[in-house]
Amino acid sequence: MTFYQELRGRPLDAFGKTEDKLLAKGTAQLGLSRQDLIVRPLMPSDLQAALMSWNFAITTTSSLSTLINAQTITDNRFCSINGICYPETTPLFDWVRITRSGSVARLWPIEHIPPQDDNTMWVDDPITVDQNTTITIEAYNDTTTTNPTENLIFIGLVVEKRGMVLNP
Repeated sequence: MTFYQELRGRPLDAFGKTEDKLLAKGTAQLGLSRQDLIVRPLMPSDLQAALMSWNFAITTTSSLSTLINAQTITDNRFCSINGICYPETTPLFDWVRITRSGSVARLWPIEHIPPQDDNTMWVDDPITVDQNTTITIEAYNDTTTTNPTENLIFIGLVVEKRGMVLNP
């Protein structure tokens, strides 16, 4: 796994392959044609984020903060996380751990993201999460803080049955 500052080259290829993979899962598992599926950007509600935003409560001491706690991806929906935007000027999180169906699927160090020009990193090994699958996302804070929240934006795709959110 490598991090990239721009969506080009290997991360762009991974992004395209992830979209193809999600579309293949959607057509196979839902029995729908490509025309019956929508591809759209990932939203906090897709991961069942508690506040329905990318703003998360964190622990005030050095420890692991649970951002998304064992949430189940909605039926007829397939998600991916292809990158992270970390817009904080003084970041507290050092790494993110993503657990899918009870097993750790990704462990991404993120402390180097905020100094980048656009505060965004792209990965060449995106994670996909199928319908009715649980996901937990945790972040490690290695300092004591009085800041109760932190912005951490997950960038990805959703393939879902047409009409669930969008019906163009």
